[in-house]
Amino acid sequence: MFTITFVIFLFFIPIAWFIWTSVSNKTGKIDKPKWKVPLAILLALLLGSIAVNYYLSDIYQLAFFQNGFESTVALIIAGALLVMMLFVNVIVSFFFKGAPKSVHNPKAVWIVGGVLCTTILFFTMWVYPFAEKVSYIQKVEKALDVAEQRQDGEEITVVFMSSEKNCMRTNTSNCRSVSYKNTFFLKNNLDVPKEVQVQIRALDVNEKELEVVESDIMTLAAGELKLLETEESSDESSIWSRHSFETDVRTHSYESIYRYRDAE
Repeated sequence: MFTITFVIFLFFIPIAWFIWTSVSNKTGKIDKPKWKVPLAILLALLLGSIAVNYYLSDIYQLAFFQNGFESTVALIIAGALLVMMLFVNVIVSFFFKGAPKSVHNPKAVWIVGGVLCTTILFFTMWVYPFAEKVSYIQKVEKALDVAEQRQDGEEITVVFMSSEKNCMRTNTSNCRSVSYKNTFFLKNNLDVPKEVQVQIRALDVNEKELEVVESDIMTLAAGELKLLETEESSDESSIWSRHSFETDVRTHSYESIYRYRDAE
């Protein structure tokens, strides 16, 4: 979650800078916007993220953009917010017709609404998916290292990578209701493709059983490492947005058994 938060924070810097420098210190109102430096920083971050995204997508054989379902959800959220703001603006303009601009400025509301929705769309369709992809690849690389270091002689290696909440601050009341998303990986150590199924027994810090789950039957090529997917893994999400399963309490350790057969 640190990587995702860090990437989002980087992209938020020029936006916060633009807002901060546009407000007059004397009156507290919007002054002449100073947009050149924030725009230059934002463009640099955008071009840099495009280059990194292209490289990672090519090396790890991942899609460049998030899938159509996630993009549709992002468009619906931004569109619904825009329609709501415009509806409120029309209603207020009707009841306060002729009011001075200091009380209600319809044009300013249109502009603010458009900018806000565009910003939300930019973050949901580009920044957040890019941050998730970087975080996912970090997990893949770490899982590969762990699998190589173990060298336990097993045909299939199960790697427990993380148990975390997709929440910026885990100590808030809102985050307490969020489940822990557990990420496991499987690696085929054999020289031939195999169909693999794994049963995971998730344990808390006191070795108390949290949940027992079975993975989908997964096909792994020779030497391939894949995210362990279960019925809780969403097929509608991009691979970097998926997780293996959820628990109400953080998973501290696990027990596993697996079975495999030749891939058809």
